Amino acid sequence: MTDHAQAHDDEPDPDRPGFVLNRASYPQVNNAHIVPRMYQRAFEVNGKVAVHADGAADCVPASTKTAGTRPAYYRRTRPDGDLMDDVEASLSVIEHKATQPLRELITGKPLTAERKGILAQFIAVQMLRGPAFFEQREQLIVPMVEELEADDFTHEGLAAAGGDIVVARKQAVEKYLDSTRSLMSMLTRSVKLASIFGYMRWSIVRFDQPALAYSDHPVAMWPMNLETTQVFSKQQFGPLSALEVRFPLAPDAAVLMDWVDRSDQHAVSLDISAASEFNAFTVAQADREWMHRPGAEPEIANGPHQPLSRILEPGYDRSAMHRSVRRSRAQQYIESVQGRQFVNTVDVLTDLGAI
Repeated sequence: MTDHAQAHDDEPDPDRPGFVLNRASYPQVNNAHIVPRMYQRAFEVNGKVAVHADGAADCVPASTKTAGTRPAYYRRTRPDGDLMDDVEASLSVIEHKATQPLRELITGKPLTAERKGILAQFIAVQMLRGPAFFEQREQLIVPMVEELEADDFTHEGLAAAGGDIVVARKQAVEKYLDSTRSLMSMLTRSVKLASIFGYMRWSIVRFDQPALAYSDHPVAMWPMNLETTQVFSKQQFGPLSALEVRFPLAPDAAVLMDWVDRSDQHAVSLDISAASEFNAFTVAQADREWMHRPGAEPEIANGPHQPLSRILEPGYDRSAMHRSVRRSRAQQYIESVQGRQFVNTVDVLTDLGAI
């Protein structure tokens, strides 16, 4: 990581959790976890989880060493042609820092500002580190570049393409989609998204039995303009425009985020039907695999579906979201960092009385 991404730890502020996404050494990683093993451990039994691959109805046991992995997924090519796993090393930092707060929440510890701040970074990275983010980025960039005309290129850029606008467009696409730009976009955007998650109201929801699944895209968002919907086949992005965000923590615990102007909730009991609604989106938006704790198959609800926040806060809807002080603060934050590539602080709001 660059100097811009270093943490400032001289005078820690309990209401501004430390930025943890940085590292100095880069070991080679040939089998990259897009779903970290430290996260999967809450679901494993004797080192294994039950894996449903490529939409299969039947599951097979697999080690968390191989579940949720892709070959050298975060390896980038440097300008000199060398291959480097520095991004993988940076991801391992947030995984290491998030391990203890994650375990503490799962076992019932309170949601402090520091725990929320670190886990907000972890969830933001998790949302962007899967294939859906890179596919969406390509889908946005390619059509935009293909509409460029000769006047849109610099003289040097067009000359490098021999004056051929088709070649110039192709070179521009390759430049924007190269491994370094794509991976740096993942890292820099995740830090900004972490503060949006930090401003949301978090409810740690719990079930009286192992009931939740997870997948290689475990962060599920509910767009604000939908009252009811069938499940999404692709992960959604943009938490500022999401009515709620869901993330399973363990087979019997999850985070449900919304824009309700109340303080965070440390433990909310929900019944098994809510878990089956949770699972429906987690499973549907999986890229290749969805997983669960070995044993009974988790229930998956049929649609159409409504937001789960209706259970926690009857009357919460799009209009309430637009009136939210929490969301207003998040919008102000995004405006303040709009033109900055690197952000090295994370904002959180746990107790609404702090406003």
